[in-house]
Amino acid sequence: MSQSRSLVTAYYMVLFSVAVLVGLGIVMTISATTIEALSAEINPYLQGLSQGGFALLGLVIGLAFVHLPNRWWIWVAWLSLLVTFVLQVLVLLQGQSRGGNTAWLHIGVWTIQPAEFIKFALALWLGSVLALKSGALKSWGELIFPALIGACLAVGLVVLGDDAGTAAVIGLLALGALVMAGVPWSKLVTVLVIMAGLAAAVVLSSEQRRARFEMAFNSDLEVDRLGPGWQTSLATYSLAEGGLLGRGLGASRSKWYLSQAESDFIFAIIGEELGLVGALVVLVLFGVLGIGLLQIVRLHPDRFAQITIGAIACWLMGQALINIGMVIRVLPVIGVPLPFVSAGGSALVSCLAAIGVVVGLMRANPQVARAVAPRSRRVLRAAGVVPAKAPNKSSAVTQTRPRTKVHT
Repeated sequence: MSQSRSLVTAYYMVLFSVAVLVGLGIVMTISATTIEALSAEINPYLQGLSQGGFALLGLVIGLAFVHLPNRWWIWVAWLSLLVTFVLQVLVLLQGQSRGGNTAWLHIGVWTIQPAEFIKFALALWLGSVLALKSGALKSWGELIFPALIGACLAVGLVVLGDDAGTAAVIGLLALGALVMAGVPWSKLVTVLVIMAGLAAAVVLSSEQRRARFEMAFNSDLEVDRLGPGWQTSLATYSLAEGGLLGRGLGASRSKWYLSQAESDFIFAIIGEELGLVGALVVLVLFGVLGIGLLQIVRLHPDRFAQITIGAIACWLMGQALINIGMVIRVLPVIGVPLPFVSAGGSALVSCLAAIGVVVGLMRANPQVARAVAPRSRRVLRAAGVVPAKAPNKSSAVTQTRPRTKVHT
């Protein structure tokens, strides 16, 4: 298979998996929030409609990045990082706290979570600065300034809001960018050791975080049910109760008791209502997405695109693994959503914006653009968005010319 065909295949793998995951997320959000909505005497479809609205907003923002000129990428990267940092500082000063985390900011009628947008901004920014320094990253000075300083600032601002889960994902994102940029392994090992030490300090600094780590490796489910491990135990039982085909859409019992069923534990609801088959479909979709992104990184000729898309891949796939690991009790509960599926406007918009960047960088490749453009136009023409091809003039004249009788 030629390189251009492999890139086009990866392009459609990414688009297909994301579209199905977003659609599944809207459906499962409606299912997971029905009980709370009915008990509050509000429209049971309200949360699902809200999630659909955020999906449309993310689509619009993603399309803007698809058509962004190449010369603007570095300016957008710096601007987005600065704006998200300012918003995160405002969160620390006057943000809203939920479940022990200070991560939400009210802006008019909107409530946003700036830490989710820091992931997007940092991936784009690291791609920009590391691509410009790709030949000089063997020096600690070139590596630390500004790449490591920016990444440490991002992690630090999020940790100050007690959002250790998002900070862990940002760390994975930054590490992925460094690997894609070709940083020597000796320096990567040093960075990993420092990251591990800082992560241990963050965990040990909070009694709640220590308890969550202990619960993740405690096999006695009956003890957990009587203590703070009740939610993780209930999530595990939800998966077990789903069986092969599940109880049926909307028939989950655990969502009556499970906290954050529509966000942190949405995978448990999928497993209970759609069974092992539904859970495996979700895993396969994330596998398709990950393979598509890695294939793009491997074959794309542009250094900036490789680093940026590699960072986005580490963010999305790492966050998915952490969320699913929480539900199946192999990782502690650190409160990160399942990308594209969990309820939450900021997370969904940020993820779709990242996919817009991926698609935009793909379509900047002439090989992909030539292969994709005819297909895209056919789809738009079939939907009536663009006009159909005008018939050939000569054929039109031939069809409308009246026949003349030949006299002999």
